[in-house]
Amino acid sequence: MINVNSTKIIGYLQKMFEMKVITSILFITVLSGCTSQQSAYRAAKGEGSGYKDVALAENHYRVQFKINGPARRAAQKYALVRASELTIAQGYDWFVVEKRTLRTLNEPDPFESTPSPIATRNCGLLGCRTQTQLPAQPMDVPDTETFATMEIRMGRGVRPEKESYDAREIWEAQQKENNAQSQ
Repeated sequence: MINVNSTKIIGYLQKMFEMKVITSILFITVLSGCTSQQSAYRAAKGEGSGYKDVALAENHYRVQFKINGPARRAAQKYALVRASELTIAQGYDWFVVEKRTLRTLNEPDPFESTPSPIATRNCGLLGCRTQTQLPAQPMDVPDTETFATMEIRMGRGVRPEKESYDAREIWEAQQKENNAQSQ
């Protein structure tokens, strides 16, 4: 026979176990969200986000970085980081950006207004009740993608001044940023 106190204790322990499970799930979810943000810089797989590059000549490349969302600055930064990595890997010191494009597909309209809520009032014998809800949003809203594309020409020695970048400077700055984020 189980007395009332032991039933309360068992119920309490079950609730504590449930809370630990919920807390663990939330912690894992938050942790996985943080890691996915840090892994935005990577090689693209198929048509996914990340960088791609194509050799146009021995020291001439096209570098593209695709990112999900309207993050124009991030796409441009990661394209520069990839250009610097590629330049160093090919044995060059600097690169010149000969052509640069930036485009965002399916960008949301910043002037589009949010729908007004709809209020419904229902009255009965015991009084009235008001309900407020937002109108249904279309489910087929396309995802926003941002592409930063650059054609670069690599070189060694004295760096030209116009639209040129020191590959090691950019790469080292990115490494410092990565180290700061991981701490």
